[in-house]
Parts: sequence; structure tokens; C-alpha cells
Amino acid sequence: MSKTARFVVIINDNVTWMENEAHQFYERLFNQKEAVDKYAEEKFSQKELFRIQNDFSIEILMVYDNENPQSFLKLDSSRLSNENLGAQKAIALKDIIHFNADDINVLLKRAEEIAFQRKHDIIWTKVFECDQELIQALQTSEYERFEFECETEKDDFQPQLYFKKTIK
Repeated sequence: MSKTARFVVIINDNVTWMENEAHQFYERLFNQKEAVDKYAEEKFSQKELFRIQNDFSIEILMVYDNENPQSFLKLDSSRLSNENLGAQKAIALKDIIHFNADDINVLLKRAEEIAFQRKHDIIWTKVFECDQELIQALQTSEYERFEFECETEKDDFQPQLYFKKTIK
């Protein structure tokens, strides 16, 4: 069976697994323990995942190889995080945790299908500058780099780049 991406229900088993995978991903991405701890705790701690469980604008999309979970991301359709983009209805791919290019492509393809179905006109993401594998996958999938200044999105700890794609 091929890889598929589908939504995940946030339950204890998933939360523990995602928290561990996020920690491993950030360890691989950053050379600083401080950065690993900051992003793992801030983005995928049990506390954070259970907090977003009741936030209907944030969903977890995960790649499965057969029934084995792989990479994942947060799909965020909240107005607050998607404002000031010059779009009618934008959707964000946030906190992408990936372990290979195939998983990234499956996540991007499914996220774009969801964005099209829900009539979003822009899909966008921010990416750590050091995450060359993700940047390459985005560029291959025709995402364009853009400049975006927003106080709530500002992160001086690790440099990040913004990419977007128009949904047709």
C-alpha cells in the first residue's frame, strides 16, 4: 500500500508519539539543545497538542505508510494567523515535522487538495532556513518565496523563510 495523508484525532497515544517525533526532528535540524527544547516544547508538547484539540481551526495532518504514522503538520485555517496575506481565504501549513522527501510531497499534495476543497485561494508556510529538504520540496511543488512581516509570526531564534502557492 502507498503512503496516504489523513487527519489525526488527538489522543494520548498520538500525542506521546508526536511529541517524541518532533523532538527527534528538531534534534536533527538544529545543533543547539536550547533550540530543540524550545521548539519541541512550544509546538508539540502534550500540553500544546491537547490545547489545540478543541481549536477547530487547527488540524493535524499525518502521513501513514500502511498503518504506520510518519511525518505530520498542523493545518491552520484561523483568521488571525492568516491575515495580512492579501488573500481572500488563506490556509497555513505550520510546524512541518518530516523525515524524508516522499512524506513531504504526500503532505503537500493532500494539504493542497484540502485547500482547494475548502475554497482557499492561498496556501502558505514558514520554514526554517536550515531545512533545505523542505525548501527544495516546496520549490519543486511551485511554492514561491515571499516576504511577510507579522508581529505574531516573528521568531528571532532561528531564521525562517515564507513560501506560498496560489490555489486554482
